[in-house]
Amino acid sequence: MEDKTTQYPRLEQGEIQETLTELGFRLSDRGAYWQTSAIWRNGDNPTAIQIYKDSGVWRDFVEDLGHQPFTRLVGKVLGTNDKKQIQKYVRTDKLELNFLEERDNRVKIKMDQVYSKADLKRLLPHHKFYLDKKISLDTLKIYQGGYATVGKMNGRYTFPVFQDKVPENIIGFTGRSLRYTPSSTFPKWKHIGQRRNWIYPLYLPTSEGYMFRDHVEKSQEVIIVESVGDSLALTENKIYNHLVTFGLGVSSKQICELVALNPSNIIIAYNNDSDKTVNVGLESAIKDFIKLMDFFDLSKLSIKLPVENDFSDMHMKDTFATWKNKEVKKDSQIKFILKTLESSRGFSIISNKKKLKSKIEFLQEYLDY
Repeated sequence: MEDKTTQYPRLEQGEIQETLTELGFRLSDRGAYWQTSAIWRNGDNPTAIQIYKDSGVWRDFVEDLGHQPFTRLVGKVLGTNDKKQIQKYVRTDKLELNFLEERDNRVKIKMDQVYSKADLKRLLPHHKFYLDKKISLDTLKIYQGGYATVGKMNGRYTFPVFQDKVPENIIGFTGRSLRYTPSSTFPKWKHIGQRRNWIYPLYLPTSEGYMFRDHVEKSQEVIIVESVGDSLALTENKIYNHLVTFGLGVSSKQICELVALNPSNIIIAYNNDSDKTVNVGLESAIKDFIKLMDFFDLSKLSIKLPVENDFSDMHMKDTFATWKNKEVKKDSQIKFILKTLESSRGFSIISNKKKLKSKIEFLQEYLDY
């Protein structure tokens, strides 16, 4: 049978996931694809929509729609076929609205947009949300954030993201909704900019220079976490040697930064979703562990999830000491990773069967040696 998804151009998985999250989809990982509800018609069936990770091609099982292009899904959520509106969410130079049009196959480089520092003056010094989470005003001043009341970040506590090559340049914003609840149809975090290019908070300018990067260099250790919320909690506990992935997993640019820093110890510490049927944070950590294996010796890599759901919860419950004292036994951890890859969840972590087999063999050889 012909694979209908190959008729459409490929997008980066992170780019698709970023767009879906920004639109408000809540995704369930099913290996090669995600399942979700039809939010444009207020659907509550979490398996109604199937979206392929490699192309964004999707199917609607409730309305019995066959394979559809990603732009059509974006258009449905936005309630428009206007190319300019859809282009705000999808690079239509890469994924055309009309697939009969002749495509320009030249490689296009997506540049970071630089924002004015004047935008920071529009953020109000309304810090109650994070003060209630026991984050001090001194820490919040380091991050230069504030509450947005207008624009795309309206209703969100918003943080600027600074460029690595020209650290004075603001290349994006990330904002946490203050109205979010687990039942909300909009995302907890929203991002403006190319977050796969963000090396955060390593190039956040402070009164002490680039102290976050300096601490990574001095400690020869980096802790990889999911969100700015984790970063705030770590900083409040005087742990500055960390890198935020913004929920996407470690990106190519972040890997380049890690290779340049060449730390002796890389700790992956994503959210601990142990209360869920599938611990997504753990599986994401294993996925990035496998990815980083191509660049670092196994002796440098470890997974050390928070002892609560995340570092913010740890800070609220005062359990940082428990996490710090938690011992990671490398061989036992590699055995666990190997067992996970060999299980039915292995294909959800590495969807390429050949690559999955190769990584299993490599880890087994490491343990045998």
